[in-house]
Amino acid sequence: MKNNKFKKKGNRIINRNPVQAKLIPLFGIMRFFFKDLYKKLTLDFKHKDIKKYIAGIDISKEKPDLCFTQEEKTLKEEETVNTTAAVRQALKTFLKEAGKEISEIPICAEYTGQYIWPLCCACKESGIELWLENPAQIKHSSGLQQGKNDQLDARKIAAYGFRFQDKARLYNLPQENITSLQQLTSERDMYVADKSKYQGLLTGQERFMRKQDYR
Repeated sequence: MKNNKFKKKGNRIINRNPVQAKLIPLFGIMRFFFKDLYKKLTLDFKHKDIKKYIAGIDISKEKPDLCFTQEEKTLKEEETVNTTAAVRQALKTFLKEAGKEISEIPICAEYTGQYIWPLCCACKESGIELWLENPAQIKHSSGLQQGKNDQLDARKIAAYGFRFQDKARLYNLPQENITSLQQLTSERDMYVADKSKYQGLLTGQERFMRKQDYR
């Protein structure tokens, strides 16, 4: 018995199901629509404003290293003091020398705990975009490391900032009361850790002291 649902055309078998026959034109329209949408999104991405200038900063307790780059080409390197005023002045001087606006040069730095506080304040006061990245992420993306110093680290941070700027998450200082609470909590944790350390040392001295002197 002949099957009316299928029709053979060459080596292909065409399904003549009426529901599918109605859906085929719809699929064609949807494919055209999504293809056009994809094309527009791709063009928008290609014309997206990519930052050519990036500042990479390697933060340390005393003297951060700054590296200003243009498309991974080093323009200026500088060591400054880790205070809000010094960092702000270093950024302001480079912007003036380069003849660039604040919005043209974002900053990429590693998150290093409390040592980033002066940089965060300087960026907020100057209106400069700040991107704080996980140090492990930057290290992983840099591949095999040959040599290590603060100046070289600043260059690597700047290079990372340029290559992955589409993944940047800008940092904003929290409200003052939240910042104070965070800092006080960190200070308390330090005291608790010190207390535990000294209690451990005294425990080992108990049998070498008079009982009335041991607390």
